[in-house]
Amino acid sequence: MHRPQTLAEVARIVRASPADYAMPLDEFCDEFYLDHPDKAAQQRRIDPVPEPIGDALADAWIGSVGEHLALRWGLRVPAWTHRPAHFALDEPHFAPAAKVMRGVVLVESPPAFRSRLIFTRAEPLARARFPAGVPRARVALPWPPPEAADAEEGQRRGK
Repeated sequence: MHRPQTLAEVARIVRASPADYAMPLDEFCDEFYLDHPDKAAQQRRIDPVPEPIGDALADAWIGSVGEHLALRWGLRVPAWTHRPAHFALDEPHFAPAAKVMRGVVLVESPPAFRSRLIFTRAEPLARARFPAGVPRARVALPWPPPEAADAEEGQRRGK
């Protein structure tokens, strides 16, 4: 089995078989994470320009993944991620789709996904091959806020 090595290759695979874009994206992420901590190798995986698929959701996901991986791993965000094709969703997409999760994903979604109307978890590209020892993203709004927790602790101690 050949995993896609770049997001451009993901787009080629999805154009040939448009029924599922998630599996090629997951397989690409596995390859991307295997390059950690080689930032030059990771950059080479996201730089090639993927041809738009013509499916707004798949194109939005590909643009989100390219921008998010760059931001998440301290790489240069490829200019192609800002093309209109990657911002063509007319309605929000929730992953997971369960209505009960919508409040959570509205808060947790990373900017690269949120800006494209994709609402997902704080670490949307977590995979088994996610590099060991690298902290995972946490909920965007910890509760209680650190200041409130510090004030509460001070009150308990009589300060």
